[in-house]
Amino acid sequence: MSHNLTPILDEIVQQGKKKGLNQKDICYKAGVGPVTISRARKQGDIRFSTLEKLANSVGLKLTLIADDPLIELVEKGELFS
Repeated sequence: MSHNLTPILDEIVQQGKKKGLNQKDICYKAGVGPVTISRARKQGDIRFSTLEKLANSVGLKLTLIADDPLIELVEKGELFS
């Protein structure tokens, strides 16, 4: 999970910054320990429920998308570029 976890955590932190929150603020708002994000980055692992709480605390929700390059191009609006 570690190779996919960092971009997700980065996005959560970036969204939090847009709302004036630092990592500790995000953790407190999510109801988790203040070092949760740092620990998850270091260990390369986190419970899904904790990740979901962190995402929700900054107005994001976790979703799944198909692992298909065409879908990714369509979503980016670059299919015919």
